[in-house]
Amino acid sequence: MKTQYAGLMEDPELRRLLSIEALVAEASEVIASLMAQQNLSKADLARRLNKSRAWVTQLLGGKANMTVRTLADVVYMLGAEVKLQAQTPSWKVSGRSRAVGRMQEPVQSSRGRGRAAGRHR
Repeated sequence: MKTQYAGLMEDPELRRLLSIEALVAEASEVIASLMAQQNLSKADLARRLNKSRAWVTQLLGGKANMTVRTLADVVYMLGAEVKLQAQTPSWKVSGRSRAVGRMQEPVQSSRGRGRAAGRHR
């Protein structure tokens, strides 16, 4: 018997939209976590970025379009950097996919592979 989740995950457009929203939420969580570690308010971050507090609120709430450049800039202003990693979607890993092949390892940029494989610069 198929679960409601399994039925929904058969829709490629829904999977695409969920993937997008999950990444937006994850980016917001990264920023919020960095702010919490530094005990920064939205107003503090807005001052650092020369933006309004409302803009920061919209960014963290997923209402503003957060480009990769915006994410990198905000995280940099919080004293960190962003590293991207792609991986097989959870709906495929859990065996709910009809796809023939599966990626077993996360996909990383060539810059990140040296560190992931234990080689240091």
